[in-house]
Amino acid sequence: MNAPVNNRRRKIALWILIPATVLFLGSLVPAGTMIMFSPMAFDAGPKPGLWAFVITLLAYPVVVLITIAAAWISFARHAYRLAMWLNLLPIIHLIVLAIEMSMTS
Repeated sequence: MNAPVNNRRRKIALWILIPATVLFLGSLVPAGTMIMFSPMAFDAGPKPGLWAFVITLLAYPVVVLITIAAAWISFARHAYRLAMWLNLLPIIHLIVLAIEMSMTS
């Protein structure tokens, strides 16, 4: 691959990875608060899909940390497109969480 294209992809990947890393790490603070209150979701009694919602909520920090690590490892190995695409996983996880929240309420 020629150098100018590779340098351009590297710069674009950096412009995406740095803000995404900061935002996703920042999103762990409200996620931690929600996790502390997740046992209260069962106070109203059993509802369909409630366990799926709680498990998805508990998995969010794991998904974020693994995704950030995988994206930066991909960046270090010069797989810039993969690094950018990996940043979609926490966003997809949040979409699934919102859908589950709407289904359980």
